[in-house]
Amino acid sequence: MTTTTDSAAEAFRKMLNIIAALRAENGCPWDIKQTPQSFHPYLMEEYHELIEALNRGDYDDITDEMGDVLFIATFIAYMFEQQGFTSVNAVLEGVCAKMIGRHPHVFGDTHVKDAEDVIANWRKIKATEKNRQKKASLLDGIPRSLPALSRAQKLTKRAAGVGFDWTRPQDVLVKVKEELEEFMEAVEDNNSAGIREEYGDLLFVLTNVARHLDIDSETALNETSDKFEQRFRFIELRLKAQGKTLEEATLTEMDALWDEAKKQASAKK
Repeated sequence: MTTTTDSAAEAFRKMLNIIAALRAENGCPWDIKQTPQSFHPYLMEEYHELIEALNRGDYDDITDEMGDVLFIATFIAYMFEQQGFTSVNAVLEGVCAKMIGRHPHVFGDTHVKDAEDVIANWRKIKATEKNRQKKASLLDGIPRSLPALSRAQKLTKRAAGVGFDWTRPQDVLVKVKEELEEFMEAVEDNNSAGIREEYGDLLFVLTNVARHLDIDSETALNETSDKFEQRFRFIELRLKAQGKTLEEATLTEMDALWDEAKKQASAKK
């Protein structure tokens, strides 16, 4: 009897054979000339498409986009294997060993009470891993290529792990007020460099508020962007039904339609 694991292993083997054929001497000219570095934008694009599918809850798209992400990640590993730096097997064995090591409560004799215990244990284990011990700073390993809000939240979470943090959310809110005042002063002074710096400081401290309240900044902002998009599209549709373009409508008309969109959204909750 074939198990789900067996089927997945066979499918992975099939995917790897396809990648090998594409990269072979008589394979696809486009695939042959690619490098791990040239694949960076494709990996980012597929990642974002997967996130969008997850947010929509579209399971057909999730299956499709997850396949694309797995394919590209494996393709990159295979290219490194061809260059002699690592191998697909080393990548897989490495992550398996890492995950087994980080879950001693599943694969060992460690006992945990709850998810918080798991997280505390995870941090201790990560700190003992060889690649962590080689790092010069606690903040090493947080990529600059992350979306800015996510990076800010990860940096401060890492620092908070060693006690460099505010005690309560209320303390961070005091800092928000302070940063907002400094931002407003920079605007009053019409200092472009100062405005940019103070705006960054304000955003940074707001991500700390989110972290203290267990809110993911990136998710929260995306949800608000979705809300804005839905309401603006409502304005466009209503104006079109009235035979008007956005350019022909007044701000008062658009504001009224915005309020109507808000009421409709509230009624659906």
